[in-house]
Amino acid sequence: MFTSFTRHVAALTLLAASCSQAFGYGAVGHNTVGDIADQLIQGHRAAAEVKRILGPVSLRDIAVWDDCVKGIDVYKDFQYTSTGRFPECAVFENPSEEALMRAYVQRNNEQCKPKPGEESCHKQYHYSNVAIQRGHYEAGAVGTSDHDLVPALKSAIQVLRGGQANPPTDLTEREALALVAHTLGDMHQPLHMGSIYLDADGKVYDPDKQGADPQTHTVGANAITLPRPDGTPGGNLHSYWDGLPNRLTAAQLAALPEQARRVTPTGGSPDRWVDLWASESLQEAQLAFDGMRFGPRQQTPRGPRWAATPPTDYDARSIEQVRLELIKGGARLAQLLMSIWPDKP
Repeated sequence: MFTSFTRHVAALTLLAASCSQAFGYGAVGHNTVGDIADQLIQGHRAAAEVKRILGPVSLRDIAVWDDCVKGIDVYKDFQYTSTGRFPECAVFENPSEEALMRAYVQRNNEQCKPKPGEESCHKQYHYSNVAIQRGHYEAGAVGTSDHDLVPALKSAIQVLRGGQANPPTDLTEREALALVAHTLGDMHQPLHMGSIYLDADGKVYDPDKQGADPQTHTVGANAITLPRPDGTPGGNLHSYWDGLPNRLTAAQLAALPEQARRVTPTGGSPDRWVDLWASESLQEAQLAFDGMRFGPRQQTPRGPRWAATPPTDYDARSIEQVRLELIKGGARLAQLLMSIWPDKP
């Protein structure tokens, strides 16, 4: 069914194959969001508070910390086992920083009582799997939990405001800042917020109306494969989106902070911002799946999989969508930090 694909399929497949690490937005995306916010808060109280908490570590670097902690192996006495694998984590690969990562994972490993097949608690802070039909984030919908991306981000904000973390999250002030910086990036990667559910024939399924069925869950498109030119399954769609910031040119990346200064600030109470941004990201997820066709479900040793047929303009439009999301993510991180630590009169 994929023999009619041309060169754009090869480009999609090569990128997906190169983005196999499960790092939302990868280093480029998260570093970019942190860097944009760092530039926008300069001269404000928020910059001084960030410096107080992080010391010599930059907001750019701490934005990827919550992915680096995945290098802590809970089956090897909580030792860090990824030394040298990811250049973006090098700043944290020393005894004192590894001890901080270890302590975080120990406190955020199983306290949420993961169900069979679910990831460690702290890994679940990075995403939600709301069906794209919802169009807005609503606690209790299929794909949400009390420790998904939205409540985890709210808990971290509460800690930075001087309060206590909401269980099951357990956060120090530094961990809370790291989580805020990271999840603002994850929230602006649409497939970290919205998921498409598919039936055995590859037809869109609504788990909230038709009933939750694990066989329909694409896990934020991790179970959706892109085709190689010969029609065989290639990399997965979620990894493709995680890697899109790498497709931006150096000039495009350099222009993002100034473009972020022109983003219209979110209005209303800061207490509502996270829900508003989450709901907007779900609408972006709808765009990410627009025009895509899916083959029938295939059972594999790793669970169900569906092959996708992207529209011919998918590559160009997805890159532009992510560029705009990075701008908003950085601007909103800066806005959030300046609301937590407003300038004094």
